[in-house]
Amino acid sequence: MRLCNPVPALRLMTLLTLFALVFGISMHAAYAKEVVMLTADPIDQRGQPFPLKLADKLFEFIEREGGLQIQQQRSPWPRALQAAENGEGVIYGVTKTKEREKIFHFSLPIQSKYMFLVTRSDAQFRFNTMADLKGKTIGIPRGFSYGDRFDAMKDNLFKVEVDNYAPLSRIYKLLFRRMDAGLFGSVNKDPHFLENRLQALRDENEGSSSPFADIRLTVLPKPLLIDTIHFAVRGDKDDGIIDKLNVAILKARKAGLLEELR
Repeated sequence: MRLCNPVPALRLMTLLTLFALVFGISMHAAYAKEVVMLTADPIDQRGQPFPLKLADKLFEFIEREGGLQIQQQRSPWPRALQAAENGEGVIYGVTKTKEREKIFHFSLPIQSKYMFLVTRSDAQFRFNTMADLKGKTIGIPRGFSYGDRFDAMKDNLFKVEVDNYAPLSRIYKLLFRRMDAGLFGSVNKDPHFLENRLQALRDENEGSSSPFADIRLTVLPKPLLIDTIHFAVRGDKDDGIIDKLNVAILKARKAGLLEELR
């Protein structure tokens, strides 16, 4: 009896397997729900609480686990927030406030965010409660909220210096004594982590001829606020996307991925 050559049969099986794989991927892409993900422009990320290079890993995980196809739309944070309010997509990295809860549906928490007060090293002050900010000027980026209590006390107990989103502007206003402290966020609870990041940012931009070479930045040890950041979408635009994101967040937490974002 003549035996058939197994090589052509193996080749055929290999081709069929490859076809099935490619077809499966293309079918997944065809049926994956497209989601516009509003994120802050990476130009504005230096010294800020949203490390987008690491967040990209989270987005890839969500795409894979949630059957979604994420299209990132990056812009300065106030513009991203306005786009979310207009119903133009899902925003990443937003905190809850009473006013925002009237507009948005929020996901489960993604990360904790620690808001620290940063001072000149030669102008530190003790901070334990909001009362310690009496009479001081605190620099904050435009478009951010630091909780209902902070919002209620600003311009009453203390003044705020509203600035653009880029941290360098607040750093130099602080060095020129335009403010007593600036607020900066970090997803790492160690104040020295933020201190090192901000100092590295200065070193990148100042060179050796800075008039403030002897002045360091000091992050006060107690956070002004510990908040959580979320995905959010305008309430009337939630077609089940928050539920899908919640499932993916729980899986990411179980896989340890959210710890990597710190």
